[in-house]
Order: sequence, then C-alpha cells, then structure tokens
Amino acid sequence: MHKITILILAMLVVACSGKPQNGYADGVSSFERHLEASSQALINSNLDLAETEANLALQSAESNFGSNDLRTGQAWIWLCIIYNAEGNYGKAKHAGEQALRISEMTLGPDHVETAAIMSSLASVYLAEGEIAKAEPLLRRSVAIKEKGFGQDHPFTAVAASTLADLLTDKGAFAEAEILNKRSLAAVQKAWPATNASVPVALRLNNATIMEGLARVYVGQLRFNEAEDLLERAASLRISMVGNEHMSMIGNRTILGSTFEAQGKNTEAEKAYREALNLAEMLSGSENPSVSSLLGLVANSCLAQGKGDQALELYRRSIAIDEKVLPPDHPLRKSHLDAYANVLKIMGRADAAEQVGD
Repeated sequence: MHKITILILAMLVVACSGKPQNGYADGVSSFERHLEASSQALINSNLDLAETEANLALQSAESNFGSNDLRTGQAWIWLCIIYNAEGNYGKAKHAGEQALRISEMTLGPDHVETAAIMSSLASVYLAEGEIAKAEPLLRRSVAIKEKGFGQDHPFTAVAASTLADLLTDKGAFAEAEILNKRSLAAVQKAWPATNASVPVALRLNNATIMEGLARVYVGQLRFNEAEDLLERAASLRISMVGNEHMSMIGNRTILGSTFEAQGKNTEAEKAYREALNLAEMLSGSENPSVSSLLGLVANSCLAQGKGDQALELYRRSIAIDEKVLPPDHPLRKSHLDAYANVLKIMGRADAAEQVGD
C-alpha cells in the first residue's frame, strides 16, 4: 500500500555497513545493530519487530549522538516508513518531519538524501489525502534528484513515480502516465526484476511502478490493461518475496478498486478480503490499515445487497477507529457516515439518527 523510498533504504544500508567512529564504538554498534535488525524485520514483513528495533535505534542514537545527529534522523525516517506501512499516519508524519528537519540542518535542503526524506514524508501526506502538502515536497524531491543523478537514474525514477501517484489522485492521468512509463523504463534497466544479483528491495520497484500505472489506467477506464499489469506485478512480487509479504496488500487493494470501478463487486470483495486477511496477519487487527480495508470490504458487500454483512464490517472498523485514531480523524467520520447510510438503506432510519451520539 505504501512505497518505501529506496534511496532511504540504500542510505541506511550504507550507514549500517560503516566502521564505528572513535569515541562512539558502543553507541554506533548498538545503533547499527538495531537499525539493521529493523531493516531485516521490515523486509520479512514483521512490522512489530521492525517498529521495536527502530525505536531502540532511535533511543541509542539520541543517547549517544544527540537529537540533531544525522543517525538520529536515519532512525526517525525508518520509523516513518514503518508507521506508514502500519497505517499509523499521525506517528509517521511526526517521524518524517523530525527526519526532514535534521537532514535539512545537517546535510542541507538540496541534498539528495534530504530529497529522499521529502519523498517518504510526502507518501505519508498522500496516504492521508493531504495533496497540498505532498505536492511541493515531491516536486522539490524530483528536481533535486534530477540535478544530482540525472532524469533517467532509478532513484530519480522512484521519486517521479511517487509524484505520478499524486497526479493520479488529482486526475491528471496523462502526465501521470508519462511519468510512470518513464520511471518504469529506468527501473527495469537499472534493477531488472529477474536479476538476482540486484537486492530484492530495489527490484520490487518494478512491481510498485506497474501498480501505479495500473491506477492511471483505471482512471482512464482502461480496465483490461490495469488488470493485466496488476497480475504481472503480483507475479513479480510472489517470485521475489512470496504471497504473504506486506507489499501484496497494496496490490490486492488496487485490484479490488479496479473491479469495483467496473461494478464487479463479487471480484472486488474477494480482492479486498485477500488484502484484509494479509493485513491482519502481518500487523494485527487493530490498526488504521485494517479499519480502512474493512470499510472497502463493507462497500463491496453493500453493493451486492449484503447489508447485514456490511453493517458488521463497519461496526468492526468503527471499533478500531475509536481505539487507534484521534476523534477528528476523517476516517472516523467516513466510517460513521457509511454505517448510518447502510442503516437508512435497510429501513432503520431511527437507528441511523443515533450514530455518532
């Protein structure tokens, strides 16, 4: 569901591979050990362990190097990526903003690593629908990377594909298609999906950009092309990380929305349930991502006339929202409104009036 900015991953790999600095041997060892453990846990889709180890890396960095050290910023951005994957967008935004502040202060506002952090933070804003905050960050990030690496470099391509996601959300499908196709060509050349000598985290970008392009095709009503791309992307992911990797959640969710846009509600429900089951297995049943997916399954059930199932699914999502989201979060209102609407459709207007009281 959420892109992991690859330059950040590369930056962390480099950070973990260096030798301890004089005077900080114990601290560096602890920081690197926890950061590497968090990275491995994330690759293995163990989000709980990834979060725990990243927080330990943050504590080590702040204790040994200070709150404004670049290594502290690396721990913050890693937490941003993890929280984003979990759907904990409030925490992800705070972590990303801390990382960006440190990077701009230590490396400068026009450094390529700062640009990578901009992309990660913008991805969180996008997930929350905050396009006005995400767009300037993404355009800055792409411009910095084009200047530092060149337009056809894969790091530039990854940033450009995230900008394409934003343009898709805005309905600017023509520009999004151009960016996605250019990005896909660059990534396919630099990180071929079938080249086992290239790290899996880099090769997975082939699938991610295909999925972004599929979303463009859905917006253009090119449904057959979208479905084909999504299945190709799924095959690539399964060949590299298996069918129970967290990145498959996004693939199945996009496939569900593709079916839903065509009125294929039975197929949409199946795809959404696949995403939901995987999200619950990997990150537990009480997080915003699960709540959001419950709402999507409920919508597809309602479209098939299965009102009772839709009500139960919305009750579950609302219960999660009350536990994990602030009172003013838009997802809470969306689920409450949808629940009330189902009650009205089922002739229970009095009960609908009580929702939210």
